[in-house]
Formats: sequence, C-alpha cells, structure tokens
Amino acid sequence: MKYQALYRKYRPKNFDEVSGQKTTIKILKNSIKNKKIAHAYLFYGPRGTGKTSIAKIFSRAVNCLENNNGIQCEKCNNCLLSNEKECVDIIEIDAASNNGVDEIRDLKSKINFVPSELKYKVYIIDEVHMLSIGAFNALLKTLEEPPEHIIFILATTEFNKVPTTIVSRCQTFEFMKINENDIEEKIKEISIKEQIKIEHEAIEEIAKYSNGGLRDAIGLLEKAIAYSEDEINVNTIKEISGNISNKELENFLTIFENKNIELILKKINEFYNSGVDLIKLVNDLIEHEKNIIVNQKQYDTNKCLIIKKLDELVNNMKKSENPKIIFEVTLLNMMLDSEIENNNKNITEKKEQTEEIKKVNSEQKQNIKNNLKEIRVSNTLCNPEKQIIIDIRAKWNELKNLAFDTEYGNLARLLSSDIVPVAASKQNIILTSKLVGLSEQINNDIYKVDKIFEKIFENKYKVICLSENEWNQYIKMYKQDKNSFKYTEEHDILKNEKTSLREKARELFEEI
Repeated sequence: MKYQALYRKYRPKNFDEVSGQKTTIKILKNSIKNKKIAHAYLFYGPRGTGKTSIAKIFSRAVNCLENNNGIQCEKCNNCLLSNEKECVDIIEIDAASNNGVDEIRDLKSKINFVPSELKYKVYIIDEVHMLSIGAFNALLKTLEEPPEHIIFILATTEFNKVPTTIVSRCQTFEFMKINENDIEEKIKEISIKEQIKIEHEAIEEIAKYSNGGLRDAIGLLEKAIAYSEDEINVNTIKEISGNISNKELENFLTIFENKNIELILKKINEFYNSGVDLIKLVNDLIEHEKNIIVNQKQYDTNKCLIIKKLDELVNNMKKSENPKIIFEVTLLNMMLDSEIENNNKNITEKKEQTEEIKKVNSEQKQNIKNNLKEIRVSNTLCNPEKQIIIDIRAKWNELKNLAFDTEYGNLARLLSSDIVPVAASKQNIILTSKLVGLSEQINNDIYKVDKIFEKIFENKYKVICLSENEWNQYIKMYKQDKNSFKYTEEHDILKNEKTSLREKARELFEEI
C-alpha cells in the first residue's frame, strides 16, 4: 500500500475532529444548523492552522442531507459523493498557479450551471492573495452576487494582500495559532494510533517548535520517526529542528552576562556544529529578553539596549555570507563594550543623587500618563468610526514590515504579537492587551508608536493602549452615557502638566 503522509492521513473529517479554532467552528456549525449560509467566506491566518481542512469539511457538511447540528452524517448519498476525489461539485483551485484573468473568467462561465450531484457547488480558492489585480477585478462582481447554488471559500496566509473590495463581500474568519496543549494532544493521539514510542518532553518540544501550526508539528513528528531508530526523545527533536531549549538559552545568556569570552565562543561552536540556526538563536534571545521585560512589568533600560543590539545583529547576519563570524564578533564587542556597564552605573548614581526629585517626577509623570490616557480614550470614543477600525485591522499584518527596523523594530514586533486594535476615530486609536505590563510598555513609548502608525497606515493617529480590564470599564461607561466622552485638545493640557513638573523640581533643587 502506498505510504500516506501523516498530516494527510490525520486530516480532520468533521468539525469535531478539528484542533483549535473553536469560535470559527461554532459559527460555521450554527450557520448550517440554522440554514443561514453565506455566499462567500474568507479564511485567513498562519499556515497549518486548519483553513483548507475546515473549508473542505464545511463544503461537505453544507451538502449533507441529514446533518446533525452541523456535523455531516457520512451515510447519505451526498456525503458519499462529496467524499470522493472526483466529486465535480466541490472544486479546489490553487490561486498560486491559477492566478490569471483567464482562469477566473473560465470560472465565471461555469458558475451558472447548477450542481451535478449536490445541493451546493462549492469553490475553494486557496492562497487567494496570489491572484493578479485583473483576476481580483474579474472575481469581484461574481463574488458579490453569485447564484444561490454557489458558495465561495477563499483562504489566505496573507490577509493584507487581499483587496478590501474582496474582503467586504465575504464573511471573514481569522484562524489563530493553535495553542500548544491542543497540538500536544493531537501529536499524542497520532503517536498512539501509529504505535510510535515518544517521550512526553519530545511532544512538548514539537508543540513549542511548531509555533502554532499543527501541520508543521505533524511534519516534525514524521521527520523524527524517520530519524530515530528507537524511542523519540527531546534531543532527537532538537537535532532535527536546529533548535535549543529554554534551559540552554538561559545558560547561554548567563555566560554572556558573566563575560566569559572563552566559554561563549565554545558554546557558539557547539551550536553551529550541531546544526543550530544561528539567526533563529538570536531571535530566540530577543524573544527571551522581551518576555523578561513583559513579566517584570517595568521598563528595563539594560535589557532594551541588549535587544536593540541583537536586533541589529539579525539584520547584519542576514546580509553576511558568514553569519557565524558576525555573530561571534558582535557578541564579543557587546561583552567588552562598557556602554551597558556604564549605563547601569549612571543609573545607580542618579538614583543616589536625585531620589527626592525622582519621586516628584514619578508622581507628576504618572499624572501626565493618566491624563494622556484619559484624553486619548475620550477623543476616540466621542466620535468613533467603525470603518476606520476595520481598515486598520485589515492592514494590521503590515506591522511585520517594520519588524527588523533598527528604530521601530522592537515596538513593531510587540504590536503585531499580543496587541489588538478595538476602536478608532479620525485622529485617535485605542489598542488593548491581555498583559497589563505590555500595555504599559507600549504607552511608555507612545509617541514612537504614533510614528509607527503614521508609517503603516499613512495617517497621523494618536494611539493609546489599555489593558482588557481598563477597556471593559470604559465600554461600561460608554454604554451608560456616551455624551460623557468629550473632545479635548491634548497639547495644551499636557503642556501645563510639564510646566508644573519643572516648577516642583525647582522648589526642591534651586540649581536646576
């Protein structure tokens, strides 16, 4: 019997077998159950998160004659027909290789024909962002008013490349990265069915490395099966993925902080000889340092300086023909450079010399931050515009274009990870984060965030970031009394606050 790849063998056959995407699945099941089927859907999100699988499941479930709460029966004539590869009423199109105007015109010429066997004729267009401008224009009218027997399902990994005219004609579903627990459960299930001997730590490593993509996780498991002659352990996964554990990462950082030059060069050689991707290692170091700052819930100048230098290192390594040498030289310079050490020393001296004024500054600066937050929230909610927030969300992935910018890279990565835009007016935007520390970190550099938004969204917005709890409180106030939110010119008020701060400082230290 011909071998079948594991990701194909264990592709889910109905909604109940899908890992993750619970919200999307619930909506799709209810739409089938209540017979409220849209004419066009757009699935977008990272690779390996179930977009194509769910599109196929939906196309079969919507055609089932006896479906039970959105789950196909697998027994009726339509289920049996739709399960066949030759089913003519479920058409899969790869937009990467069929992206021209002629292909879309050919599709348009066929959609008026009623289904040959099923209730609906379903077109699944994968990687739809690859269509040419002409092809998108040709698809536009058809997508807006298709015959009643036609359903379009568009799937893409690059939502920002899909024209807004297409997006507005579809019911959109964002596919999130699958959490590590769900991936671990699926890998464990496959291992049991395939009688694979694998350690639990190895399963955890697969889930961590796959970065939310189940297909990548299953692919890594398959490579491990081919590589290992015995039980698959965590070292097997590290060897074939070119990755290192958090423990090794922390050990490497400890050596770096202790400025042990001989040992750091030895570790780099060990990583390089064992096949570790050094650029990925630097990105892991950046992520590790960023997580420490977020968990501490306070700004760490020293770590931010390290992150900035490591970020520059990534760019230099990508341009170099020998990234290992660039990595070694840069780390040695960072270890020998007294800038970080002097920075810490200066901070300590300032703390000893200006404790009283720092206390005043801290209180006054907090007042300015609070006032700025109140002003920008009020200026947004006094005249919110729904279309603006829709447009911003549609272009949100473009923040990744600044991910490696030397000036804005760190903030751009933070914004594109755990930050969500929730409200906007013509001049203001409100963001939210589940992490209080992260929202505070964003607000600490809020004027630079304003610049990022001007670059990406081509408009001068004044941005503010709230924790989810703060946002819920403002929403409650908004529902109770919308008129309590008034527009205020923030420049004049903040100018008065800063003047007051300087006057307080002069009272304590006449020489300032």
